[in-house]
Amino acid sequence: MSGALSLASKAILMSFCGLMAVSFAAVAQDEKAARQRLRACHAKADEKGLDGTARTKFVNACVGGYARSSQLTPKEQRHQACNERARGLEGAARRGYMTECEKAPADARAANATAQERECERRAAGRRLNGDDRRAYVKGCLDAAAADG
Repeated sequence: MSGALSLASKAILMSFCGLMAVSFAAVAQDEKAARQRLRACHAKADEKGLDGTARTKFVNACVGGYARSSQLTPKEQRHQACNERARGLEGAARRGYMTECEKAPADARAANATAQERECERRAAGRRLNGDDRRAYVKGCLDAAAADG
C-alpha cells in the first residue's frame, strides 16, 4: 500500500470531515441567531426612542440577555456626579480630578493635605507625567480631594 490510504484511514478522514461540516453549520446557526437577536434589540431601542450612550447600554444589555435595571449602581452614580463637576476641566487636570473623585468613600485617603499631595504625586509619577501635565494632574487630583473632603 504505497501512498494509498487504508480503508480505516479513509473512514476516519470521512468522519472528521463530517464532524467539521456539522460544527461549521452549528457556528453559522449561532451567528444567525445572534444577528437576529441584535436586530430585535435595535428594534426595541428604536421603539423606546433611545440614542447615544443610553441606546448602546440598552442594546448591549438586551443582546447579553439580561435586563438592566433603571437604577444606577453607586459607582455609576459617583461617576455621573464627578463628570458633572468636572465640566470645564481638560486633559491631565480632568484625569486627575476624575481619578480622585471616583474613588469609593471607603478608599478615600487621609484628610492630611501633605499625605494627599504625596498620593497625587505618586499617581502622577505612575503615569510618567512631567512638567505642566504633571502639575495640572496633581492640581486636579488635589481639587477633587478637596471637593470630596
